[in-house]
Amino acid sequence: MAAIRPLAMVVLELLHEAPMHPYEIQQKIRERRLDRLTKVTVGSLYHAVEKLERDGLIAVVETSRAGKRPERTTYRLTDLGLDAFRSEVVTSISAVAVEHPRFAMAAQHLHTVRPEEALAGLRARVLALGGEIAAVDAAISELGAREVDPLFWIDLRYSRAMRQAELDWVERLIEQLSSDELPWPEAAHRRIEELEEDRR
Repeated sequence: MAAIRPLAMVVLELLHEAPMHPYEIQQKIRERRLDRLTKVTVGSLYHAVEKLERDGLIAVVETSRAGKRPERTTYRLTDLGLDAFRSEVVTSISAVAVEHPRFAMAAQHLHTVRPEEALAGLRARVLALGGEIAAVDAAISELGAREVDPLFWIDLRYSRAMRQAELDWVERLIEQLSSDELPWPEAAHRRIEELEEDRR
């Protein structure tokens, strides 16, 4: 079976707790701020639920209507869904996947821009990372104050640790580039000048 998409994993996680209808799933996503893991819209949520049902990972428990409210369909995990969900969790935490982050690619090409441009970009990244860390800290504080079980938002602790590690690394890189501890290759300087000259 193909990897389960992030929004589908969020749906399966919530149905792992209890059968729910999509509106209830949407409320839980808001309460726990699970939209930090993937983009969620009403349309994308209903699409994810429909696909999970087509794939046999969830099934209808009942369809009901309360007063003049729209009809609501409650879903539950199937045995296939439970096995697929657990397998995806274990595979994803145990396997180190090859990822191609944009920042790593840009860092590889750092020597192709002028040192002052690189340093300006890196300093801007430091500010952005600081802002992201502050936002994560605020989310952790809010969820803690609401007494949401910490295991439900452990990904925030992971995200904060990764951003802090990146911030520390970028700040150290700025120090190295600013002090010539990590000098710009002379050949790279020459090539930048040649390309600029060709443009004139």
